[in-house]
Amino acid sequence: MNEVRKWLRSLSTKNKKTAIKTKIRELLETGNFPELYQYLTDFHFIKAKIEAAQTLELIADYDLALNSPQSSNLTAEQTKNLRLIQAVIRVSEHILKKDKKQLVEQLWSRLVDIEHPDIKNLLTQAKKSRRNPWLRPLTSSFAPPDSELIRTINPHDRPIIALTITPDEKQIISGANDGTIKVFNLANAAEILTFTGHTKTINSLAVTSDQKLLISASEDTTIKIWDLVAKTEKITLNLHSEAVTSVVITPDDKELISSSNNGAINIYDLEKNRDVLTMKAHKAEVTSVTLTPNGEEIVSTSNDKTIKVWNRKKRKLITTIHGHNAEILGAIVTPDGKQVIAHDVDGVWDVFYGEIFVWDWKTGERIFVLSGHDDAVDSLAVTPDNKYLFSGDSQGIIKVWNLETGKEIYTFRDHSSCVNKIIITTDAKQAISCSTDGTIKVWDLTKILGEEKSNYSQISHCNEIHTIAITPNSRWAISGGCEMIVKVWDLTNFREVFDLETGNGEPIHSLAVTPDCKEVLVGCGGSLPSGKKRTIKFFNRKTREQILEFLAPVNLGKFITIAPDGKTFISGYWRDFGTTIWDLELKEEIGYLGRHEEEVLCLAITPDGQKVISGSYDRTVIVWNLQTKERILTLNAGLGSVYSVAVTPDNKYIISGYYHGEIMIWDLTTGEQVAMLKGHHKYVLEVIPLPNNRIISASLDGTLKLWNLNNQKAIATFYGNSGFLCCAATANGEIIIAGDNFGKLHFLTLEN
Repeated sequence: MNEVRKWLRSLSTKNKKTAIKTKIRELLETGNFPELYQYLTDFHFIKAKIEAAQTLELIADYDLALNSPQSSNLTAEQTKNLRLIQAVIRVSEHILKKDKKQLVEQLWSRLVDIEHPDIKNLLTQAKKSRRNPWLRPLTSSFAPPDSELIRTINPHDRPIIALTITPDEKQIISGANDGTIKVFNLANAAEILTFTGHTKTINSLAVTSDQKLLISASEDTTIKIWDLVAKTEKITLNLHSEAVTSVVITPDDKELISSSNNGAINIYDLEKNRDVLTMKAHKAEVTSVTLTPNGEEIVSTSNDKTIKVWNRKKRKLITTIHGHNAEILGAIVTPDGKQVIAHDVDGVWDVFYGEIFVWDWKTGERIFVLSGHDDAVDSLAVTPDNKYLFSGDSQGIIKVWNLETGKEIYTFRDHSSCVNKIIITTDAKQAISCSTDGTIKVWDLTKILGEEKSNYSQISHCNEIHTIAITPNSRWAISGGCEMIVKVWDLTNFREVFDLETGNGEPIHSLAVTPDCKEVLVGCGGSLPSGKKRTIKFFNRKTREQILEFLAPVNLGKFITIAPDGKTFISGYWRDFGTTIWDLELKEEIGYLGRHEEEVLCLAITPDGQKVISGSYDRTVIVWNLQTKERILTLNAGLGSVYSVAVTPDNKYIISGYYHGEIMIWDLTTGEQVAMLKGHHKYVLEVIPLPNNRIISASLDGTLKLWNLNNQKAIATFYGNSGFLCCAATANGEIIIAGDNFGKLHFLTLEN
């Protein structure tokens, strides 16, 4: 037992919390840096502080050590190690707040590739501490701790639409779709206060320059003025008849400008507390108002596809900018006041794209049109030196543009959905973003714009991963998704060995490998079936040695499952209520199974090859006889749509995953409900049976869960940064691979 554990065990229950809290300060006071370093790199001390609800204090301990006048007593490697460990704890803080046991997984997933002996010792200590089963990362699943993400704050657990920062940049303020407003300390993410009073979404926030008043605009048609000193609501303004879309305060704090869905802009006198003017500014909803830096001009955008610039004091229109072909969602003015940058949205049904227009507002000249986002752009921010533009889209992606050249220079992502607001600090060292995923993220811009740019390669695809297949010999894994590329991974070292574009222009939704490992079936998008064969050869990138060769028919549907005997396979298509049986050798359709009442979402085949299981939007699971094509059982749990189905290796039970996160266990013979497993809170998109009566489930809630079917409990959880869309496991269950919404692959092994 090491010295740290001995010290921890020597503490009485009464004094333990205080002793843990003050230990690092005491070591600093005595100048005992060797022991200080030992404690801050010891897993048991780190764990003890987190279990004592001292995570913020622990992060501060590292700052005390690293910023001490005596920190020169630490070697360069020791300093680096402390920074790395601190960064892991800081970037994982929101997860540790939910589940303190995740400390082990978070350390492993972010530090496993670092070779320093002290880091390896920390991970070994963490591994030995786990007595129960857990999912141990075999590679770095996430970005390394010294990359651009500083921390994640999860204040509302609801979509966050509005965000602002106090003029001294010490506090950030967020507004959610449930009408709540929260104030946080930017330095340590500590919550300071909460305001309630609005009944609908907070669309916009603004703070006066003296930091005394907060202004909020809401879907509930009201504007509220809050006293940040007294921490109370001061007044409610009913200036608009429809939802208030944005608010901004003039630099002198004298006037409040607001916009509304009724096409109006309102000017309110904050000094005299009276309404000054309401202008019918646009023919459609006014989506945003902002001011030029000197406060002399108001810039408004609208769904009528125009930008208007107004003289604030004269209350007159200066110019109208035409040129957008779609509804304009918002605009910002560059810090030098010379340019207006606006973003619009276009598209049909659920497929949208956005463009960014950079205008010289005085001349009406269009300087750039920036295209690069694959979805609608929801937020913009410019660095104080006018050099760089940050844009966030509906997929959670943030792009950085050079405003001098109009070129995209960087892309990063850690939000899982719409980036609704981006703020850049005046020193351009940090950016803060909020999202519909319910999080606020703080970014280190020196890792993006500075000389210390992040330089790491992620085990990933560029876009979300829909499907993973493992060859029956457990030698290779194959993954595919939105980017229409198939990748092959070596399961001896977890490295990518090959990638190939499918060439059919559609996302890959399903992959299946034949029992002899000679063919891979590729299911793409909503394609109609095709028996056309393509030879796909996989080569080692370095040696060019051929690794695998598949005869791969493409466009075989969204869902594919191969019979154990390798003679037939079953596939399903978009908007089809049934499934098709194919001859695997001839790639010819030989049968059709009956229909669900709505679209089929998932398929499985029993280990004995006798039955097919299908799950559907219609909330049912149907069991079919593969030979006679007859319906044997219809299983309805009274839950939501069925997104995943599987059969246990012993051929006894059906496992089905549902829209709201439930997992049902059914008796395959009788159709009786055996158990309901609860723990996920969003779609369960994959269920994988493992040996020893266990299953793995992957959910859009961002967790993988390991379940014991004997006691029907979750015995291990692994948290990701985004929703898990798929997973697979080797035949012996030793290696588990999961693909997520960010396009990252997570290689895990089941310990204990």
